[in-house]
Amino acid sequence: MRVVKSAVFLMITVVTFGAYAWERLDGIAAVVGDEIIMNSELEAYAFMRMGTMKIDRATVDISELMRTFLNELIDNKVLLVRARGDSTINVRNDEVESALNNHITMILQQNGITMEQLEMQLRVQQGTTISRFKSEARRTIREQLLKQKLQQSYYFAAKINRRDVEQFYAAYKDSLPEIGESFELSKLSLKLTPSDSIRQSAHSRIQAIKKQLNGGADFEELAKELSESPEGASGGNLGFISKGSTTELAFEERAFTMDVGEISEPFETRLGFHIIQVTEKRDRRVRLRQIMVKLAPNQKQFDDTAAKLDSIRGTINKKEDFEKTARAMSADNLTRMRGGSMGWVSMFEISADLRNAIQNLEEGGITAPIMEDGVISIYRVNSRTESRKLSLENDYPIIAEKAKDIFAQKKLIETVGKWREKVFIDIRI
Repeated sequence: MRVVKSAVFLMITVVTFGAYAWERLDGIAAVVGDEIIMNSELEAYAFMRMGTMKIDRATVDISELMRTFLNELIDNKVLLVRARGDSTINVRNDEVESALNNHITMILQQNGITMEQLEMQLRVQQGTTISRFKSEARRTIREQLLKQKLQQSYYFAAKINRRDVEQFYAAYKDSLPEIGESFELSKLSLKLTPSDSIRQSAHSRIQAIKKQLNGGADFEELAKELSESPEGASGGNLGFISKGSTTELAFEERAFTMDVGEISEPFETRLGFHIIQVTEKRDRRVRLRQIMVKLAPNQKQFDDTAAKLDSIRGTINKKEDFEKTARAMSADNLTRMRGGSMGWVSMFEISADLRNAIQNLEEGGITAPIMEDGVISIYRVNSRTESRKLSLENDYPIIAEKAKDIFAQKKLIETVGKWREKVFIDIRI
């Protein structure tokens, strides 16, 4: 009978933690607050960690390793306890469903099976149903997302300066991995501006929604019914945002000047028309709901803008010509003043569309127009290399992210240690 490896792996971590246990030990390994670590959960976690670490069980002190692994699980439970008690952290149902659907799709694709075949394997191998599998998976996914969002909040709160980055680079530059295939790119973008008729239609819809809110309609229910943004299905709940955490300055300026409970007048960003409601303020952050009506250009506007950009592309052969045109015309504020220069970027940093467009271009080649977020762009490949070392000159943003990540991890580890002192922990093995 065919073994569905991905399904078995998920069942280990979600439903039957003892599926690969060396010995079946029923009972509780530890209690952390209101959370429980079962012996079978510890066994399965140890099995996976030793597999990742490529450790042969026969060559190590298992009891010492198990104590280490149990401490790691306790830290994870402490994180979960903390996340559950933090009202600023919200996991939407649609986030859980999306993660679950993605994982199931991955299982089916990796094993080349259908949903019906997966259901059969779950019954035969694990003695469970697809319904129970999904229910247990949702619980575990929600817990993982809660912990991730708590960790992310510490990452976003971490502040480092240029000196920190330089010190990090000096200490770790020899151990930093080389960047693989990389390109030195320049960019020229033209904005896709919706027509007056499209803008008027969107404006009329958002005004009609505001009229309903003024008449006493429930914000959350209207968001579920009418909002065109992803979180609309969850009542428009955006969770907490801090200053600088979005790319829309007008959105943040509006949010941070409002009072709790206040509903804004409709306002416009490059994404569309918005109405927001502030539901809570805490620690220089605001919790929001939103209703959004998108502004989407029609096909003719797309075709006309792409044709214009394609015509420009045909007239700029030299790098100097590209730079001059980008300074004069580009809608990309980050690169325009540098003549469109993006510096060096690695293959993994760029979108799939751009990757496909440049991977076969020679140096000096220019891509066909590429549709992006509200703009259409062309890119020039100035140079390319198969591999290179990270440098502060060419890769400061990447190095800064790595430095920030290390700093945030160390800070979180210290904080978890302090949280452990405040959480009830009972180790029973």
